[in-house]
Amino acid sequence: MLTIQWKRFNSLLAKCLVILCLLIFAFTIWDSYLTVKETLFVRTLISAPIIILIMILLILLTYLCNTYFSKTTFIILLTLCAFTARFIWILKIPTPIESDFALMYESAVQAAHGDYSFSSSPYYTTWVYQLGFAMYQAFIIKLFGNHIFILKLLNVLYCTGTTLCVYGITSKIFNEWTGRVAGILYAFFISSIMMSSVLTNEHLATFLFYLGFYLLITKGLHSKYTWIFIGITLALGNIIRPLGSLVLLAVIIYLFLHGFLGKDKQTMFTTTKKLIGILIVFYAVHYIVSSMFIATGITKYPLSNRDPLWKFVIGLNHETTGSYSVSDAEQILRLEIGEERKALEMKLIKERIADKEKLFTLFGDKFSYMWGDLDSAGYWSLNQLNKKDLSDTSMEYEKYMYIATMLFGVIGLLSLLFTKQKNFHYTLFLLLIIGYITVHFLIEVQTRYRYFIIPSFFIIQSYGIYVIHRCMGKKLYKCKLKK
Repeated sequence: MLTIQWKRFNSLLAKCLVILCLLIFAFTIWDSYLTVKETLFVRTLISAPIIILIMILLILLTYLCNTYFSKTTFIILLTLCAFTARFIWILKIPTPIESDFALMYESAVQAAHGDYSFSSSPYYTTWVYQLGFAMYQAFIIKLFGNHIFILKLLNVLYCTGTTLCVYGITSKIFNEWTGRVAGILYAFFISSIMMSSVLTNEHLATFLFYLGFYLLITKGLHSKYTWIFIGITLALGNIIRPLGSLVLLAVIIYLFLHGFLGKDKQTMFTTTKKLIGILIVFYAVHYIVSSMFIATGITKYPLSNRDPLWKFVIGLNHETTGSYSVSDAEQILRLEIGEERKALEMKLIKERIADKEKLFTLFGDKFSYMWGDLDSAGYWSLNQLNKKDLSDTSMEYEKYMYIATMLFGVIGLLSLLFTKQKNFHYTLFLLLIIGYITVHFLIEVQTRYRYFIIPSFFIIQSYGIYVIHRCMGKKLYKCKLKK
């Protein structure tokens, strides 16, 4: 009786998460429509037919891939498509290195030659965690020589790996059909293709995080040693890009709901033991890497953020809608890390949250910008190459694809809400989506920060395409019976 009650509780909680994601997807569609209307106003009259055409093409493409290819053939073709699209891009588009990417690359070149003087700069003494990606690049440069193409080629490989993880995760959560849909969506994800020529830490970090999720979903905690590899991959992902707190929280809640509540004592004990193991491995890997950096003289500080309030100062800035503020930087970054800087940051934060009406307006504006505005992949990939037409056209069609897949997401979520589900593994990705969006109400926003969560979107959205195919199949079957 108690087990049945816990199952009902899990089902109810899953439905609550689905409803929250439905609201997120609905508002995202609306904000994206406003972006198309206001930013791409010249083509507004044809935007709806284009979105519908994209939806029809996606349905047809996924139908063909699921009907005419065996599993092995599909995996080979998916790998080739994901790799080839990005490989051609890095061959044809020589994206220069700029902004923080240039700083970390130059640091990596110095480190590869044994010069760690860069680590004493305010950038690395404040945001010490940035050393993780810089030292990764230094390792690659030390191994293969100073060839930017090698670093970009590795980006292509990581994106291909993420594509296969998305396919594998979705196949396990839903079914093979839906997994193929998700794999196709990510293989041809325009922003990922364009960003593959940019030396950002997001490619490697996203691959490592989703590899960890793949191990968690497909192997669970039943395998004897999988928990070790889950801890390692999540830790390495966090060292490259510090999203570990959000990821661990989602994993803990997911395991508590589906590996602890309502289970027998042995299962609860095993889940608790292996969850603790994941956490120990995660923090042990982080501590070991951090200690190695200190011991070898790379830095004096542990891999961490020594100024955690900075992101909130920026994120709560009404004038810049939560994006980077030059005036805030001039006011705060001139001060050394310490009590004076912390006091000034707290003062600004308190001032910016004092007016609750303005604060909620800011949250709405940030959501619209972060999740509804045009993607910035065109800017980062093509800004310095005098290819404005290519950038504008790519980002326009990326937005149409974005809206189309969001509409599929709504269909998928409605199906999850109103039909009985056998398992609730998908809740891990609902937790990630809700958590990631919630965090960005408070901290700095840039549209390129969507990158990490897009695979989670596709995992849910692909189910919507499957639901449409299933409904169409049932109708065709009924028509045949009538004949």
